[in-house]
Amino acid sequence: MKKNSDSSLLENIAEDKIAFELQKHDLLVAKPKSDRKGTDLLVFAEMADGVKFCRIQSKGRSLEHSDRSSVQIQVDYVTDGFLCFLYLYYSENLDELYLFLPEDIRQWKENKKGKYVLNFAKSNAREKLSSFLFDANKAQLIKTQISLAETHGEFQKMIYGMLTSTRSIAKIKFDITTN
Repeated sequence: MKKNSDSSLLENIAEDKIAFELQKHDLLVAKPKSDRKGTDLLVFAEMADGVKFCRIQSKGRSLEHSDRSSVQIQVDYVTDGFLCFLYLYYSENLDELYLFLPEDIRQWKENKKGKYVLNFAKSNAREKLSSFLFDANKAQLIKTQISLAETHGEFQKMIYGMLTSTRSIAKIKFDITTN
């Protein structure tokens, strides 16, 4: 990859790699039209009424031309239905995909700006991140995470994000009846 290549290129490659790997494990992936509450992708185990899903934040980083990098995630994004994937490009012949569950992310350092931060260096990244390497076992963990997801809570987070961004454009009225 070129030294000064556009970071959006790396982010797009990361999303494509994540979607490809998840689909190999019979998981369904959707791409929202815009980012809400850190949601770059949605992952589903199946499509049915009352569908459950997890939100994915995708991170793409390269250590090819730099000695260190980091990942930052807003603290309020991290719920039980939130996952973070890190696509790490080491060189033309080596790239890896890592999965961080909510409990993993909550172990990262929290900075004064309300973000969890994971720092890593070229010299130790593969060793430091080895237990988070995405594989078939991690895919099964995602399926379990989806089955445990509180549908209402994750859906509410997605809708709340959309409503707050359009609040100034239109006044919305909802009439909800329950049985």
